[in-house]
Amino acid sequence: MANQDWVSRLLTGRASADKGLSVHLSERDGGSLHDKMRQAYWWITNNAVICPYYDIEFGGTAALKNTAGDEVHLPEDMSYSSFVLIPLLTLFTCRRALLVGGPGRGKTTSAILMALLSGMGREDVHRGIQRGHPQLSIADLLGAPLPSDMLKAEDLSAVKVSWRKWITQRVKIVDEYNRIPTKTQSALLSLLGEGYAEMMDQYVYTGRSSWFLTANDDQGGGTFQVIEALKDRLDVVVRAVPFNSGFVDTLLQRIESDKSPEELLPKDIVFTPGELEKAYNAILAVEVPRGVLERVAFFLGQLDFCRMASPRFEFKHKDTLKLAGQTVSAVCNEQCPLDKKVHLCTQTENGTSVRAYQTILHFAKALAFFRGHRVTELEDFRQIIPWVLHEKLTPNARSPFFEAKGNKLLLQDRVAWIRNMFDMAMARYGTHAPVRQKVAALRAELDLGLSGVDLRTTEKRLSAVTVLMNELMTRQELSGPVYEDLIHLKSLYSRYRNYATWLKENPGGQGQQP
Repeated sequence: MANQDWVSRLLTGRASADKGLSVHLSERDGGSLHDKMRQAYWWITNNAVICPYYDIEFGGTAALKNTAGDEVHLPEDMSYSSFVLIPLLTLFTCRRALLVGGPGRGKTTSAILMALLSGMGREDVHRGIQRGHPQLSIADLLGAPLPSDMLKAEDLSAVKVSWRKWITQRVKIVDEYNRIPTKTQSALLSLLGEGYAEMMDQYVYTGRSSWFLTANDDQGGGTFQVIEALKDRLDVVVRAVPFNSGFVDTLLQRIESDKSPEELLPKDIVFTPGELEKAYNAILAVEVPRGVLERVAFFLGQLDFCRMASPRFEFKHKDTLKLAGQTVSAVCNEQCPLDKKVHLCTQTENGTSVRAYQTILHFAKALAFFRGHRVTELEDFRQIIPWVLHEKLTPNARSPFFEAKGNKLLLQDRVAWIRNMFDMAMARYGTHAPVRQKVAALRAELDLGLSGVDLRTTEKRLSAVTVLMNELMTRQELSGPVYEDLIHLKSLYSRYRNYATWLKENPGGQGQQP
């Protein structure tokens, strides 16, 4: 009987609504910030967006299979819907999310709910939504100088600009951003990327805020092509999902009650500005273990490598190809001795930016905090990385990897593709880990500083670096991870060589130390 009661409470969820849509929150979660975040998540999932697609999974999984090869994974720990969870994490990290999917899938509704959770009023939220259309001007987006000041002013300092109120709101929503004219996109870029807008020598600042942009199609559709710089500033992608007809009774309740989910949002899951700041700082305080960080770096670092990009060692990366107007698919051929079905470098046309690294770290911390953890796990990164890199990595569709049985399907689903690459990297990490440990030991020695290190010790360290580099060049295949280690080691070599030269030129230690 006790077991039946436990199962009943589990299936009921953390938030529910009766027939009149009065909301009841369960007491299963406590009173901390991450508990409140989870209450908000469960209320939205069960009562507002109604999203039964639980695609962010933790714990081991069992699989149900049919004869055609289809699988259903059954996780042994908590699982969440990315369509609700990632916007929620965006709210608390003050990042920028792009919600993509067909019309009527709940993209704008999800963004509005995030704004309401931040404590904004319904009227302010709706008035602040910027709706993309071909006639949207910079003045429509940002504001305009007062006409009376324009007539009276003798210089620009006397002209007051009437800025739009939405600019300073905690949550900013731009609906159908790919329908905004290119010139206006440039103004949006400075606002979204740099956090300010300028007009007539006057500035307005956005402050710490979360952005939610929507698009029905992010593969080139829309009235205007989105400029690359604007797309690059978007931190994470959220994919809308279709409605499951098994929950049609909930829609019937909405019609009969004549109320929308945003009208029913419980007050006890609305966050105050102070709580948002506390959550933001608490997320930053979540630890990332060294071992986890090294594994994530092992995966991300090898994506940029291209052995055929240049004869010069330092330029064997995909940025070299891009500057030359070339593609990986054009140079990744039989002349490269690497196994195209094993090495990740062949699967992508590009690598990742520093901004992407930082975004991944931030969202992984947020996911761990949401789960009630003070330390991130590797699985936090495995679950969040595909959503951050969704629009940042371009697959090389001509790679021999995608010709293997079952791999071509990965080209149709970037989340599955990127997660598969991550799993491939983790499977090979153990083989390369001893080399990474040697490199890390040499780096740690240098990080202690060079103050007081004499020439003899410097030459000894130079020799150790050179020996390891030679070992990698002669005994290891030049792959993405090996290339990264060699570049890392050469930077150590250069630091020591510069310091040794300085010591020889300044026996008394006078002058600026390199």
